[in-house]
Amino acid sequence: MQAYLKKHGPDFSNHSLKVTWQRSGQEVTIEFFIQRRAGKGWQTDDSFSMDWSKNWGLWNQDVFEAFLQLRSSEMDVTAPYLEIQVSPLNQPFALIITEPRKTYFAPATLAFETQVSVEDKFWSGKMVVSLPLDLKGVSLYGGFFSCLSANPREYFALNPNPESAPDFHRPELFYCLDEQ
Repeated sequence: MQAYLKKHGPDFSNHSLKVTWQRSGQEVTIEFFIQRRAGKGWQTDDSFSMDWSKNWGLWNQDVFEAFLQLRSSEMDVTAPYLEIQVSPLNQPFALIITEPRKTYFAPATLAFETQVSVEDKFWSGKMVVSLPLDLKGVSLYGGFFSCLSANPREYFALNPNPESAPDFHRPELFYCLDEQ
């Protein structure tokens, strides 16, 4: 399945983002393609590592993110969800969120692979993750997001929140990814 991410806010977008995803049992494969229409380079930081458990704050750089939540029912918006990110330097990050902006932890183990390719104004990538045992449920819900450098910084979402400030941690806005 595929979709284009929408820019949060009414202004002109300096980027175009397309995402595709597929679920096979507990494994989710996500591919994305980002085109920068204007601006210089990608905002990155070499000090982040290739260890997803050590990259707190990676979201302050250019990142592509996926939030994945298994639910027992459509209304189960309080179920924990997995947040995974990758930068243009292929630096990953992962957390399990049990209560948005309040309670979260790094998964004890996580089968998570990333690949990226950057060529001038184009950044593409692939993320393959096996949903951790901390997540329980049948149907996969979630969203795809991106924080990208521009002047000012731009935020993109599969389903942007309606308030003026972007807020990705809104499970009630997640889509059923099994049905898209």
